[in-house]
Amino acid sequence: VEAVGGIDPAFEYVSQALNRGKTVITPNKELIAKKGRELFQLAAQNETDLYFEGAVGGGIPIIHSLKEQLLGDDILEVVGIVNGTTNYILSEMSLRKTSFEKALEEAKRKGFAEPIPTNDIEGFDSTYKIAILATLCFHGRVDVDKVYREGITRILTDDIEYARELGYTIKLLAIARRIGEDIELRVQPVFLPLSHPLSSVFGVENAIYVRSRTRDLTFRGPGAGGDATGSAMVGDIIDAIRNIKYEARGRVGCTCMRDLTVLPIENLVSQNCVRVLALDVPGVLGKIASEFGRAGVSLSAVKQPVSTPGKLTNIYFLTHRVQERNIQNAIQSIQNLDVVKDIYAIRVEDGES
Repeated sequence: VEAVGGIDPAFEYVSQALNRGKTVITPNKELIAKKGRELFQLAAQNETDLYFEGAVGGGIPIIHSLKEQLLGDDILEVVGIVNGTTNYILSEMSLRKTSFEKALEEAKRKGFAEPIPTNDIEGFDSTYKIAILATLCFHGRVDVDKVYREGITRILTDDIEYARELGYTIKLLAIARRIGEDIELRVQPVFLPLSHPLSSVFGVENAIYVRSRTRDLTFRGPGAGGDATGSAMVGDIIDAIRNIKYEARGRVGCTCMRDLTVLPIENLVSQNCVRVLALDVPGVLGKIASEFGRAGVSLSAVKQPVSTPGKLTNIYFLTHRVQERNIQNAIQSIQNLDVVKDIYAIRVEDGES
């Protein structure tokens, strides 16, 4: 059992054990995401098993389900809330209307966030997990460095309130979706419809939505804490003992040795909510709208809260579906306007690309 965490010296320890024909159980998501190809090859060569149920979803049996029960399904997408820390923070911001900073401090106080929470709030933790899920769902390897990643540090309570007005909530989602022969792979905060199964997941709970050609499934359960991960590891240990007893090791390997092509984020097509912090002066809306138009971005709605003339105010622009490169071109142009202080875009998740 490996529970050291990280790559070094965990990779060395696990490699040595597999080379000796030992069964290995690990909850180390970074190790599996970055070194999975080599480790699965070693397990196959030595006719042994590598278990990692605790690496994704804590107490949710998602790995076992994807490797066995759903192996025959043609999976189209997997979308998950796979980080309890960020989901707790966004839940507090939504339910209690508290700021990001206060919600983070509360998460630390309750033990839901690390003293240095960068891996969680900047999306690295979720990136490792969606790389693992994509590998299992689409039977191929993905380079974890090619997963597009955004954290939640720029989300405001005003963003969540505007999302609610439109019938959405804001969640940090890990998304893997088949687009033709390519894979869309990203971690980012999104506007999620209130009708979506994941919209009602609050606190440190995790949930993973799997859509195949034949069925839609939602896995939901505790995603943070030693009890959830420990339970997953004990389950792996029991499974390993059974395989050893009945000489069935290597029975369910990982059919994930081919490389998958990740779709460049610039090719993503979606609606966007763009928040612009600008001076409330005559003509400001016209200037910003003109830059959207020059970039080929069509607007669906605009919201400008009541503000003091001449002062900074957040203006929200909801776009129609548009390619990501067009949005980025518009953002760059708008950022250069003398009346604009800051700009930030949140994608609207509608299940299409």
